[in-house]
Parts: sequence; structure tokens; C-alpha cells
Amino acid sequence: MTARTGVLNQMAYVVPDIEKAIDFWTQVMGVGPFFVFPELNATRGDYRGEDYIYKFGAAIAYSGETNIELIEPRGPSIFDDFLKAGGTGVHHTCRFVDDMATAQAEIEAVGATRLQGASFGPGSEVAYFDMTGDETMILELAQLPPESAGLFDAVKQAGNDWDGKTRTISF
Repeated sequence: MTARTGVLNQMAYVVPDIEKAIDFWTQVMGVGPFFVFPELNATRGDYRGEDYIYKFGAAIAYSGETNIELIEPRGPSIFDDFLKAGGTGVHHTCRFVDDMATAQAEIEAVGATRLQGASFGPGSEVAYFDMTGDETMILELAQLPPESAGLFDAVKQAGNDWDGKTRTISF
């Protein structure tokens, strides 16, 4: 069976220092500007089966149609686990979904295991799944509220219009 939850919308990179990562992406990879969220706090969450609200900083930009997310963990999470295990770089891919319950059922039907999840308010839920059994391929499902479409459109437009100099846009 194959999970059919939609296209991959995002590549997410876990980094120990988000400012250094932004420098790399803007100066070396030619991607920018990054919209920076200094600290994201969930209203509820889970981490490896236990109730837990994890915190992290994030920055997003677009390269063409691909959303690039940089994540700097701020405490226990699968992001922090990745860095502590010596990982840096691509951590997960993401699919934006309209119905989290249906998408999660499809993912679990192919044997995926939920690692972590969170809600950031009404209509906003994310969940991360181990697709391989050894955490070498993690898929995030993200159900976003309709009003967030404008944010992603603005980030994409900023990438298309990027002057090659502006590093960040803060929120």
C-alpha cells in the first residue's frame, strides 16, 4: 500500500545555529529572504508518545516551488535528538494536508510511527512520522489554517522578487 497524502511541499533542515544557516543559504545557496520566527510555541503537543510542548526557532524561504525551513531546537524534541546524534542538514520533508485525521490514517496504514506532534491554534496541526523504522526518513504532515496561505504566498513572492541581499524578514 502507498500513502497518497499529496505532494511534498517542504524540505526541512535542523541546524544548531539558525543565523549561521541563514548566512549559508543566502550567501552560498542563493535562497532568500528568510522569514524568521524566533520562537514557536505550541498550544499542545506530544513527543515520543508523551504530552509535551516543545519549542524551536524557525525560518522559511522559497526556492522556486520548494519551501525551505530551517529549524533550531530549543529543548527536547525530535529536532534536538537529531542534532545530538550528530545529524545536521535535511531532517524531514513535509506535506501540507487538508484533513489531518485522514492523512495520518493513510500514513499509519503503511507502517509509519508517530514521533511528535503539535497544535499551534485552531486549524493548525503538525505531526511527524518515522517512515522507515529507523528515523532515516521522517515525514511531517501539516494542516494549516486557511489564513496561513497568505503567509506562504508572501514568502514565495518574496523569494521570486529577492534582491540577493536582504537576509531576513522578521515576524
